[in-house]
Amino acid sequence: MHNLRTDKAKGMSVRQKPMTIMVIDELAERIHMALMTGATAAAMGRPVTYFFSKSAAKALTNAGWAKMPYGEESAVEMDAALNSKGIADTKLLLDALAALDVAFIVCETALQEHGIDIEDLITRPKVEISGLADLIERGTGGDWLTF
Repeated sequence: MHNLRTDKAKGMSVRQKPMTIMVIDELAERIHMALMTGATAAAMGRPVTYFFSKSAAKALTNAGWAKMPYGEESAVEMDAALNSKGIADTKLLLDALAALDVAFIVCETALQEHGIDIEDLITRPKVEISGLADLIERGTGGDWLTF
């Protein structure tokens, strides 16, 4: 992961604080903002971990993103509107996050809660299955955001 930066004034490396982004809402606009935030932090050298839980876990399935609501429209329509304005859509953000080696975790309990089969999870970025204890350990000493 990208977690070191050089402090030019002191000529030494400084470990970047991790950023943990919990995504629990299925609203496409909130998920998209969470992805943009993490992509920006990762591009700045911060180690980023996403934790998708509750209804947002469905977004990490192959057919799930298309079903995420965006007002009276769908996430697909939101992405088309963003793309037409030159703004990164969800697919582009997910590809960038995968290239930046950002960790994606889906909550094991959320999989059970929403009847999600692990075979239905997306493969890019790679999605790990874990729980809150692992997430808390990974995010110790860092910043936490919830969407």
